[in-house]
Amino acid sequence: MAFACLFALLTGVSCTADDKADEALPRLQVSQARYEVALPGTMRDGSVPEIRVIANKGYRIMSSQPWLKVDKAEGTGLTDVKILCDSNLTGSVREGDLTVTSHDLQETIHVIQTLYDPSNIVEPRTFYSEDFDWSLPIAEANGLKDPVGGDDGYTRMSVTDAKVLDAWKASGLTDWYLTVVNHSGANKISIQKGYLHFNSNSYFNTGVILPALQGTTGGSEDVDATLTFRMCPDGSGPDNVPAVVEIIAGPGSFSADKDQPVAEAFSLIYGRQWKEFSFNLYGITTDTRIAIHTTAPNTQKYCRWFLDNLLLKEIK
Repeated sequence: MAFACLFALLTGVSCTADDKADEALPRLQVSQARYEVALPGTMRDGSVPEIRVIANKGYRIMSSQPWLKVDKAEGTGLTDVKILCDSNLTGSVREGDLTVTSHDLQETIHVIQTLYDPSNIVEPRTFYSEDFDWSLPIAEANGLKDPVGGDDGYTRMSVTDAKVLDAWKASGLTDWYLTVVNHSGANKISIQKGYLHFNSNSYFNTGVILPALQGTTGGSEDVDATLTFRMCPDGSGPDNVPAVVEIIAGPGSFSADKDQPVAEAFSLIYGRQWKEFSFNLYGITTDTRIAIHTTAPNTQKYCRWFLDNLLLKEIK
């Protein structure tokens, strides 16, 4: 550099920053050294794999395999380079290398192409979903409370109320007590602010029955599914709330290898907070009816509880 600047002084040519850049040592950097791509040549999410190459003196990329290429085989500076892979129709996993060189520097990018085909992946179906968000505008308009969320008071509205009834019917849920236990009994299901409330003050149990499976081919198609929901006990105690999930009609089992129409019982006996529950069901069809209900003894007067976020989704 000193010699170059001395030459510049003698010849009248200035010594610039470009001269310094020309004399800088080569640098080479790649953002990633290993990629795993799917059968079509993309990443699993469908995006095109890309590497960032930094080479102040320029770079060149060579591939070890004819099915493996890049969109910018040569360049200088900071360059985003797309990795282009042919679709893998060989029936087996294949591998190749991209070699990036810059003067005497070298980086290798190893590419593995699997047989994973995103187009063949079928997402699990949702057979039923209910988060009771439809109750929120009704709650706002009528001053309903969220006692689990900390609101004082127990203001609620029966699902048979004229302001609630249409939305309740649209949910597809039915009253387990009125359907199974006492057809002429009184309704004890209400809405709170975003969820249901079950008020049993008279020595009987309450619950709901889910509607027929939605989104199936119908007929005799049997499917496996997971039912999830959350429950919370009510009452200042709070109440002891023994409960169960049960298949009350149609085929199905809570066991994959034996007939078990009733899931293992569970009980809510802790403070007023939500608890998540999950149950697997096997071989259910559109004829299957699933109920969630309490099982308190007839000597227990108070068995009050809340229910939210029902989801019945296919097991793949």
